[in-house]
Amino acid sequence: MLSLEIIDAGLVIATQRGDTIGVIAEEPGMAVLDDANTITGTNAAARIRLKPLLAHTNFWRDLSTELLARPTRQIRTSADLAFAQAGSLFASCKGEGGEGVLLAVPAGYSREQLGLLLGIVNETGINVAGMVDAALAACSYEPAPPRILHLELELHQALLTILEYTGGERPGLKRARYEILPRQGVLAIYQTWLQMIADQFVRKTRFDPLHDASSEQRLFDQLPEWLQLLADRAQLTITMQLGERVLEIEVARAEFIAAAEKHYAELQRLVQESRVAGMPIELRLSHRVAVMPGLLDRLAALRDCAVRVLPKGAAALSALHYAAAIRRPSESLALVYQLPTPRAATNGAVASSQETATPAPLRPTHVLFQGRAWLLSERPLSVGWAAEGSSRKLPLPAASPGVSRAHCTLVRRNGSVIVEDHSTYGSFVNEERVVGNTVLTVGDRLRLGSPGVTLELIQMVNDNGTPQD
Repeated sequence: MLSLEIIDAGLVIATQRGDTIGVIAEEPGMAVLDDANTITGTNAAARIRLKPLLAHTNFWRDLSTELLARPTRQIRTSADLAFAQAGSLFASCKGEGGEGVLLAVPAGYSREQLGLLLGIVNETGINVAGMVDAALAACSYEPAPPRILHLELELHQALLTILEYTGGERPGLKRARYEILPRQGVLAIYQTWLQMIADQFVRKTRFDPLHDASSEQRLFDQLPEWLQLLADRAQLTITMQLGERVLEIEVARAEFIAAAEKHYAELQRLVQESRVAGMPIELRLSHRVAVMPGLLDRLAALRDCAVRVLPKGAAALSALHYAAAIRRPSESLALVYQLPTPRAATNGAVASSQETATPAPLRPTHVLFQGRAWLLSERPLSVGWAAEGSSRKLPLPAASPGVSRAHCTLVRRNGSVIVEDHSTYGSFVNEERVVGNTVLTVGDRLRLGSPGVTLELIQMVNDNGTPQD
C-alpha cells in the first residue's frame, strides 16, 4: 500500500513492504509548461526562475477546473497539473499501489476540492483507499498529550492545526480547528533571503544576481543546502561565476535570521494566538519549519512550550501505520479527523499555573480600564456592556465590537485572580485565548472581543510595599 502526503512544499510518497514503512519519493508541487512539455516536481523547481511566466506553484491549493491564465493543448486547468504530477509520482513507484493509496490532506480544502482530488488520483490508475487530515496523521506519529499545535509551511502559506485528545468510548487525537496564514510560506521566506543575498552581492561586488535569470535560479537551487549547513555553522561563503570571474561573499547565520524577522514574527503570533491562556503547549513542527535558521529557537522560547520536530513524511508514514482506521469502502470515502493515537505519558514537568496559588508579588489587586482601577476580590466583578446578576460590575461601552453583554468575570479565589470567560467572541490574555478560565498575573493584558477593548492587570501597594487587599 502507498500513502501520499499532499503538502505542496514537499509531496511525499511512502510505502509499506511487509512490516517496513518508509518514504520512497519526495518532490515539490511545482510545474513548468509550454505547448510541447509539462515538467513537474524537482525538474520544474530547477526552471521556475528561468521561465517565471510558465511556472505554476499553487495548483495543489487552488485545485479547480477553471481555465488557467496560460493554458496549453495538454494542460488547461490546475486539476490537469495535479493529475500530471500525481501520475508522474505514482509511475516512479513501480506498481506498488495495488492495495490503493491513502491520502494525507492538509486542512483548508473545500468539499468540492476533495471530490476533485479523489477523481484526479483515481484517474492515475491507483484507487484511493482512504483520506486523513495531514496534521492529525503527522502528530499521531508519536503518542499525544492532551493538546497539540502543529505548524506546517506550504509553498504560499503557513498552516497551524490545533489537535486535542478525547476520551470516552473512542479515545484518540482529533483535529479541533485550524488557522491559515497567507503569504508566509516557503517561497515568500526564500524570496526574502534571495533579496538579502543579492543586496550583499551588489554592495560588495556591484553584481546583482536577481537581474539575471540563470544566476537567480542558481541561488534558488542552493538555498535548501545552505539552510542545512546553517544548522551548525555561523557563516556561509557564497560564490557566483560571472564569466571568468568568481564573485564571493560571506553571509552570517544571524543575517538570515534578521532578514526573516517579519516572517518569524507572524509565525510566532500565529502560534501565540492559538494557544490557551495559562496552559502549557506542545508544538510539533514539520521538518520544513525546523530547518529555518533561528525559527526553532524562537518558538521554543515561548512560555511553557515544548517543541518536537517531526520526521520528513510523518503524515505519509503515520497514515500507513493507521491504515485500518483510515480505510473506507470506495462508495463511502470521507476525510478522517480522528485517529486512535495512544496517550502520551505525563511526567508533571510542566504544571498549569492554576494548580497553585499565585505568589503575592505576581498577584493583581486591581484591573485598570480607561484610567480607573477596579478592586479584585472574592466578590466576583462582572465585566460587559450590560452585565447582570452581580452587585459589582465593570461596565464597558455598548458600541465596543466583539464585546458581549456579560463578557467575563474576574474573581480572587484560592490565592489567585481568575478570569472566567462567558462570551461569544472570546477573551484573550496576552493574545492567548481563554478556554473556560485562567489565572491572571500582574502585567497581563486582558483583551475582550476582536478588536474589542483591553484591560490591564495591576498591583497597588501599601506604604510598606505590601499588596493592597
